[in-house]
Amino acid sequence: METKSDLANYLADLKKSESEERKNFLTNFSIDNLQNLDIFKTHRKLYDRLKLVADADNLYEADQLYKTIHFRCLNNNSIDDALTLLFNGIIFFTDKNSIQCANDLAKAFLETLKKCTMNSLNKELRTQIKLIHESLGKCSLTDEERAEFSIAVLKWSTNWFKKTKMEIKNEDSITENYQNVFGHYDIHRDFAINYWKEKNYIQARYHFLHSLDSEAFAYMLIECHLNFGFPSEYDLFLAQALFQFLTLRNLKSAENLFFIYCQNHPMVKKSKINNQFYESATINFLFFLITTLKESNFIEYKEIVKFYKSWLNQDSSYNMYLERIEEYFFNVKSVKKESGGLFCNRKFIFAICFLFWLSNFKFKLI
Repeated sequence: METKSDLANYLADLKKSESEERKNFLTNFSIDNLQNLDIFKTHRKLYDRLKLVADADNLYEADQLYKTIHFRCLNNNSIDDALTLLFNGIIFFTDKNSIQCANDLAKAFLETLKKCTMNSLNKELRTQIKLIHESLGKCSLTDEERAEFSIAVLKWSTNWFKKTKMEIKNEDSITENYQNVFGHYDIHRDFAINYWKEKNYIQARYHFLHSLDSEAFAYMLIECHLNFGFPSEYDLFLAQALFQFLTLRNLKSAENLFFIYCQNHPMVKKSKINNQFYESATINFLFFLITTLKESNFIEYKEIVKFYKSWLNQDSSYNMYLERIEEYFFNVKSVKKESGGLFCNRKFIFAICFLFWLSNFKFKLI
């Protein structure tokens, strides 16, 4: 099982990198370094008091001081200082397992973000958001506060991107429109990594789908299948994720996901017949699907769909995915089916009315 060791090595390297980044970042933004903020150059006594109560674990007074100093930063229009101060406070309170104080400062952090004038996500702010998200998960009894934080941050990040006419062959157009709706790719990636480390595969999967890190996503899917899936489902774990990438118009990530998953999953490697084909009809279909989409070859696309029709009919969701894919990549509009359920069927309504009339007629005869 060579891949299990590869997976373990990938996870070990990822955790080591994340741990070192967290340690270095928190050192740079420790309470000792807060004294370098502009607000404390003119209000040194405030810093001394904050340092004193924090060192003494006086949580109530620390909470009041963080809020007071934050308010003064806003009055001075020192948004960066305000964010740095709040970040330090959130980490401080989560480390002390003071959930309410941490949540209050996280909400203040979100409100302060809205006052930012930056037009892109810098590394410092990205790391702050990532570590706040991670810390809120460690101290909350439920995930509600963190989910609220995640949604608000992602919604805020959509403001950097403009909605334009979607051009499927223009990668920049797709990226711009996509992030205008779902939020910044990098923030999704960081949230996905946080959830993966916690073994929360459902949330991790959602955020990976909205990121560009198809490599980490592939390894997570492999781990998820090896730990929780049936052996025969190794191709289904890949298929669902790949189809969803394509319905999000993200062909590049879908292609990367396919090759990384196939190259590293032990069961996929074992099922390889030659350099190109596999024992699994699912994986063979996905390979041809990606090829035809890359080449924009609708005729070949229809041929492979026809060839694999019996396999596609085994799961109704596959045909629904393909309808969306045809529309997005080949501009083929799907035929809209009559909606509204049973009572939208005219023949059914006519039959009901006829039976009602007939029962009335028989009743009168009696």
